Amino acid sequence: MNQKVLVVDDEQSIVTLLQFNLEQAGFSVIVALDGKEALQTAKKEKPDLIILDLMLPEINGLEVCKELRHEKISTPILMLTAKGDELDKIIGLELGADDYLTKPFSLVKWLQG
Repeated sequence: MNQKVLVVDDEQSIVTLLQFNLEQAGFSVIVALDGKEALQTAKKEKPDLIILDLMLPEINGLEVCKELRHEKISTPILMLTAKGDELDKIIGLELGADDYLTKPFSLVKWLQG
């Protein structure tokens, strides 16, 4: 059974890029385009990993992360965002993210670990 990755981003180009590359690497990909949809999908689908943008419509990524952790959902969360300030990273990690990657990023390095 393929591991399931939930990609949450409102930029279709990023979603397409991540989905294509993750599927090529053997993952099953689910997509949410806003924070509200992300919460619902994460609870319903129980993915193995969540790739979460911070700047989202409806509910921002920090609130999504906070809510998932509040509900004891321990799925690893990788925050993927254009917000690269040190303070943003600290807040994201303190709210329960497992890692924080800023855009732009290299898929080659990231998928290889």
